[in-house]
Amino acid sequence: MSESNFTTKFLKVFGINNQGHNRRDPLNVWVPLVSVGLALIFGMIVIAASGRNPFRAYALLFGDSGLIPGGAAWRREFAELLIKSAMYIATGLSVALAFKGGLFNIGAEGQFWVGAIVATFFGYWVPVAHTFGAMYVALGSFGWIAQLLHGAICIIMGMLAGGAWAAVAGFLYVKRGVNIVIGTIMLNWIAWFLITSWLVLGPMTPPSQTFTSGTFYVVDTAKLLRIMMPTRLNTSILLVLLATYATWFLLYKTTIGYEIRAIGYTANIGMEAPRAQGINISRRILQLMFFSGSLAALGGSFFILGLTYQFPNTATMGYGWTGIGIALIGQSEPLGVVLAGLFIGALRTGATSMQVANIPKTFSNIIEGMTVGFIALQVAVRYYLVKIIQRRRTRTNPPPDQEAAA
Repeated sequence: MSESNFTTKFLKVFGINNQGHNRRDPLNVWVPLVSVGLALIFGMIVIAASGRNPFRAYALLFGDSGLIPGGAAWRREFAELLIKSAMYIATGLSVALAFKGGLFNIGAEGQFWVGAIVATFFGYWVPVAHTFGAMYVALGSFGWIAQLLHGAICIIMGMLAGGAWAAVAGFLYVKRGVNIVIGTIMLNWIAWFLITSWLVLGPMTPPSQTFTSGTFYVVDTAKLLRIMMPTRLNTSILLVLLATYATWFLLYKTTIGYEIRAIGYTANIGMEAPRAQGINISRRILQLMFFSGSLAALGGSFFILGLTYQFPNTATMGYGWTGIGIALIGQSEPLGVVLAGLFIGALRTGATSMQVANIPKTFSNIIEGMTVGFIALQVAVRYYLVKIIQRRRTRTNPPPDQEAAA
């Protein structure tokens, strides 16, 4: 048997024919579901091993996550779930889009914060703030139009900045051969310390402050519109769903998306096939990194315009790193990323409630890590799922020789 035939049969046995890129393979749905289930089971084992009640812990975790309707605080919990999930979905889409092109964009973290700081600036910058403030007063009962326009400018400028920041790593990759992982990691730290150690503590800090709490606050017209009073739920969830559709449309309904996927399919073998078809690899990689960075920056804009209203000096890293796990759980598909983002958002929304059962709220991070771990072991998960499916089919439709023996 030739090596190529052996490889084909091997991949087929593991349910990952076409190198795992077959979107219609039902295992692409079952693998993340089984991985989440296994993570929850192992989480129960860990809780029980610590001498606590895992059923009570999970009842508190998911009961207060906003996923299950009911209770006096459900509206608030549901709103917090969607607010957090919107940011996670944005960074998850960013990483997933890069994955589709065969690139491992570790830089969603830095791109998130670049988008956040730029959105902050345009949210309080005097010429822009005064213009839309005057428009808000002039429009009267239609002042929400000024709020929509000002928020849109802040988001667009943040996305352009985040996209440009990611494109730097793409440029270094295609022009200088700098590994995309190394380039994006370096840019993460440059962005983080440039923002937190200079801009937030220096030129963007109000001069009258005696204690540094962060940048100027954005004006009211820059804040995202609320859509479920009296909660904090705003239009970020609607915008990220629109971005999800746009990402899906780009990937599967446009020539650019087809070429990006072609590059991703052949990334491990030198991308010779798309190059032979006349695809400009360098241009597509730069465009891919720009789009990817823009999506991460969209999440950063949500953080400022819908949550904190300033760039606080207490901001901590994590949104971009979480996006990597979400992209993996969602199998790099836009719809899968949305579901994975909601799952992670639910875990983090209900995590505080587990403290009632004397379980640290950071335990939810263990479940996230286990889920990603099982996703990383998806070859083994696929193998056992295929074995189970084959066994069920054999029992339902036994081979002709077994029927004759019976």
